[in-house]
Amino acid sequence: MTYDRMKAKRIAGEHCRFCGDKSSPLVKTRCCNLWICCDTAFVSIRGGGYCQFQQEYYSICHFHYNEGHQGAWQQCEECRDFLGEEQFKLESKDPINTPLF
Repeated sequence: MTYDRMKAKRIAGEHCRFCGDKSSPLVKTRCCNLWICCDTAFVSIRGGGYCQFQQEYYSICHFHYNEGHQGAWQQCEECRDFLGEEQFKLESKDPINTPLF
């Protein structure tokens, strides 16, 4: 298991929990410990795989983790207050916040 983007590699029997890709190199997300595809081990203009980029920049889960909040993001009052009730509900339905298992 690695969180290091430069050590990302394909893992037999695993897939990206966000897009389902089985052929991309994978890393674990720091926030929720899920396998996610990462192309940073190769040359990437964006600086990471699409799923990794989306998860790190647009997910409540990663925001929750970066802010050092406790517990699950789904029950986090700090995240809910920051985003507002309406936005929190919208974001929680976004596929980047509801990974495939």
